[in-house]
Amino acid sequence: MREKYVLLLGEIIAFLCIFFMDIQEAMFAIGFLIFTDTFTGIWAAWYDGRNKEGSWWKGRKYIESRKMERIITKLILYPLSLITAKVAEQYLTPIIPWIDITAGILAMIEIRSIFENIGKILGYDLWNKMKEKIVKRVD
Repeated sequence: MREKYVLLLGEIIAFLCIFFMDIQEAMFAIGFLIFTDTFTGIWAAWYDGRNKEGSWWKGRKYIESRKMERIITKLILYPLSLITAKVAEQYLTPIIPWIDITAGILAMIEIRSIFENIGKILGYDLWNKMKEKIVKRVD
């Protein structure tokens, strides 16, 4: 009896792996951006604390666990949104590229946050500097 359940579980896992194979790259890319954002966020918080306290060691107290909870939320909700987009694209409206749209929105959110963190570390708004350079090239 137990062997049947193990076999069934293996078949379910194999089905899910095959079903979600086309969003695997998007999940890895979004996961990479989440961890990059977390790393730069910790760095920016430490750097801000170091500047306020005058010591690199005292800068550590500006890294708060309340803010670290956001990574758990992102690691749960972002893949769920990609899975929902996959189901919507496959079964509801195959004409609309839901996976690409969702992954693009999530990537832009994370990239913007990474630029904000890097801007805190460098001391100027890197996002606006890049926008200015892009607008100058378009004009």
